Amino acid sequence: MIRKTLAIAWLTIIVVAMLTPGDKFPEVDVFSLQDKLIHFLCFGGLSYLWCGVGVKTKLSDGFTKRIVINYLIFGIAAGIFLECLQRFIPFRTFDYMDMIVNEIGGLVGLLAYFKIPLPTFGLH
Repeated sequence: MIRKTLAIAWLTIIVVAMLTPGDKFPEVDVFSLQDKLIHFLCFGGLSYLWCGVGVKTKLSDGFTKRIVINYLIFGIAAGIFLECLQRFIPFRTFDYMDMIVNEIGGLVGLLAYFKIPLPTFGLH
């Protein structure tokens, strides 16, 4: 249950951040690839969280149909869809490189799902 709650919260944050007009955010440039790192982390985290939602087996059991479906929706489709929607948001632009980085982050999130267990902080 904790994974699903975190996954929904993370998806909500990403959707709001990506679909908010660009002039609503302060301009902060710490380093040159900052935007790409943010995309990578956002979609890596999204894929990592969603891959385990609805999965009843242990991580060591390998791929299940649910993991594949969750990855296709949240690790691939969400990154493409949200990047395409930015074309219609004021002061936002569609960027192929952002979309590619979203997909790389999604793949790394899938791989991380199998290697890094989600801490539950005593919650179940």
